[in-house]
Amino acid sequence: MDVDRHLKSIHPVEDVMSDVGHRQLALVRISEIRSAAYESFQRMFDHNGRLLPERCEDYLARGREHLKATISYEDTWPGSFDVQTVAVPLVQQLYMCGDYAEAAGHPTKAKALREEADQLAEAHFSGAAMASFKRTKALVSAGAGRFNDALMGLHESYHAFSTANRKVDAAQTLVQTANLYEWLNDYDRALSTLEEANGLVAEHLVNGPPTPEAVAAALEQQLDDIFRGGTATVGEDALGTRRLYYEVLQGRARMNYKLGDYDTAWAEFEEARPFVDEYAPGGVDFHLAAIAMRTGDLQVAETLLNEVAPLFSHGLMRPRRGALCLLQADLAVKRRDFDDALARTAEGLTDQDTYPDLDLSWRLHWRRAIAFRGRGSSDEALAEFRLAAIAADTMRLAPMGYTLDTAFVRDKLPMMEQALDHALNVGDARAAVWFMEMVKARALSAVLSHPARQGLSEDAEAAEFDQISHRIDALSFAMHMKEATADQVRARTTLLENRRSILERIRLRDPRWRTVTEPPEVDVAATSAALGASDRVALVFYMRDNRVVSALLGAHGVIAGERQIDDETTDALSVYVSNLHRLDPDHYLNDLSLELDLSLDDLLSEEVRDALTSHTKILVVPHGVLHLLPWSTMSFHGRRLLETAAVGVVPNLTVLTRLDDAHVTNPSVALIGDPVYDQRSLYKPLEQAGEELLELEHLYGNRVVAPTLRGAEATATALEKLLTHPKAADAVLHVTCHGDLDAEEPLASGLILTSSKLDAGELMGRRCDFPEVVLSACSTGWRPHSAHGVDLSGDDALGLTASFLEAGARSVLVSITQAKEDVARQFMVTWHQKRLQGDTPLLAYQKTQQLMLDADPENVWSWAGITAYSTE
Repeated sequence: MDVDRHLKSIHPVEDVMSDVGHRQLALVRISEIRSAAYESFQRMFDHNGRLLPERCEDYLARGREHLKATISYEDTWPGSFDVQTVAVPLVQQLYMCGDYAEAAGHPTKAKALREEADQLAEAHFSGAAMASFKRTKALVSAGAGRFNDALMGLHESYHAFSTANRKVDAAQTLVQTANLYEWLNDYDRALSTLEEANGLVAEHLVNGPPTPEAVAAALEQQLDDIFRGGTATVGEDALGTRRLYYEVLQGRARMNYKLGDYDTAWAEFEEARPFVDEYAPGGVDFHLAAIAMRTGDLQVAETLLNEVAPLFSHGLMRPRRGALCLLQADLAVKRRDFDDALARTAEGLTDQDTYPDLDLSWRLHWRRAIAFRGRGSSDEALAEFRLAAIAADTMRLAPMGYTLDTAFVRDKLPMMEQALDHALNVGDARAAVWFMEMVKARALSAVLSHPARQGLSEDAEAAEFDQISHRIDALSFAMHMKEATADQVRARTTLLENRRSILERIRLRDPRWRTVTEPPEVDVAATSAALGASDRVALVFYMRDNRVVSALLGAHGVIAGERQIDDETTDALSVYVSNLHRLDPDHYLNDLSLELDLSLDDLLSEEVRDALTSHTKILVVPHGVLHLLPWSTMSFHGRRLLETAAVGVVPNLTVLTRLDDAHVTNPSVALIGDPVYDQRSLYKPLEQAGEELLELEHLYGNRVVAPTLRGAEATATALEKLLTHPKAADAVLHVTCHGDLDAEEPLASGLILTSSKLDAGELMGRRCDFPEVVLSACSTGWRPHSAHGVDLSGDDALGLTASFLEAGARSVLVSITQAKEDVARQFMVTWHQKRLQGDTPLLAYQKTQQLMLDADPENVWSWAGITAYSTE
């Protein structure tokens, strides 16, 4: 027994000795593998730090072996190694080798390398390494046109780098974000983001950017540290600082080129040449050729293109050969050599199979359309215009908010409008409507395809959004009370800007929009057939300069034409719109046809005007400033349009069927309004609001679903809670209060309630379970056609109306103009009476208008702006 006990007592010692031996052998093996990997890593780069693609495989094999051995050791003896430090260089080189594989024409191999990198990063990265990985993924998303993913990933990466005090990485992320804004044509934001990036590393650029020699030495120092288990970033910082300096310079050059300052752009590109030539020889001359083309110096452009063309046949420039083909096609078109232009674009499009680039694809198809049109091949030109529009639209995978949606469409408008002109010229009305609708972001259509949320997501940004909204509301109320100081007015402007930025990020992460994999389809034929089956027609508009394209869709098919509007019509539109947001408007101008002599006849093409005479239900799809017109009260063929047809408005054509839910046949009602307004406020107490609510309570009797919220109870918080009332599905929500119009900020217009305000920005993050909403308030139908100096050509619906539709309503009754209180009360109560008598929302609207017109034909101005966003 003593011997047994002795043997048992020495077994642990033997186990320990054995364990130490195994660890030593494993460490020696890891050291050998690491040294071999380090040597292989060094051989991957030349003396200028450029990667040598042919040496990738050797390092990748050794890098994988090093990582596998390290993981095995860490699994056996936890806490010995930081696996992430071993995985970082391997993941970086997997992505870099993937880029080179793609450049060499091996997309399948490139994909496999990137997928391997993704798996390793997900398994082993955290902190700054994960931030870098997310940045790489974001750039891949941008290249695939998934701009929501790209913007979100870059935003997250920037904040992670900032938190880790990695200024160079944070600045580089900002540069890449600026590049994405540039791609989306938001040049102002791109420039400001570039300047922000430059400011982060300004202290490192006092003596100019690091030289190539300094970068090489720093990289050597960092590699030594990494393969000894360290985490130094001195080499990356030096290379990043040098790259950042020149990328900011190139970014400015590109912006100046796109803004038409060609001399400045030329000088900046030349200044950037030393850096560009290190990595992409010929890149500067390519840009200079584009400038020469724009300035009409075709000989210089041709010379430069001929010089750089060979460089696009291999290496890093190979994936961009399609861009070279595009410039070559432009040169051919300018020289009217349309056959050569077709050959060049065909070559560029062939490359799309191997090197897909949607932004390049639509431009190549556009040039082909121009070339076919130049040759007189009308059918082929129309087909190419359609392909160009589809390729451009495919890039817009999900809505991005009105600012980016507008910027996105900016450089595509010339193509879309040329396509529209061509469709009209060849008499293809269906194609004309298709191009008109493709301009629009169709954001609302996309959102209505998915169930509304309960509210904004519960995260830090959502909480910040709510906090800023409360501060904005408080400042807005102080302004209404005439108590706001100049500093408070400026603070409100700053808060609106901040909230706009936060809301954009929240919407990019919106689960409804995240599931949108392609823009809503514009199916003109199907929409026309659906309208015809329900005895309705759609009157679609597109306005530019002094021309208005109009189209009519219905059982008869599609009719389209264009009308040149005269100076008198243009002036009348300008006077009408300007009057809408004056503090003391001339209310008589609300009756556009009577007071300014502008009729519907003045806007319609001859073909459409003749076909519109026999329809009893008309759905108007406006565009631009036309969103603000009082369509139903305008005269047509000498009579008010409402006298012959029920007229509803829809934001765009694709949203029509999504708003076509069956209406409630016997509705109930929820009421809120008659808020308390202080005598000092900009808004006077509403004398009719209380009576309006009482009348509706009496009208609906026991069909009022909740106690009426009036007076002190009529707050923004109460309205938000009411939106999701359990009995809302069969009810109409009726709100009576003052409305507030913000002509420059679409999301700031709102409903003024007791000591509070609920604006469009807050509403779009809520859910409304009421299928019908009545806003008995001034200017609730206001839809700006520009914001912050930018024409909102990319979006289709904004403001309170769009926010309620997005939140879940399917029919909204609003007033574009300021309302006359007693008349508004009469109009709204009559509308409810007609609804309770069984009329649909749109028919109730027409019958109410007809009664008002018959009773007092001289005072149509007092209710002309009341508009029904409704389809039935």
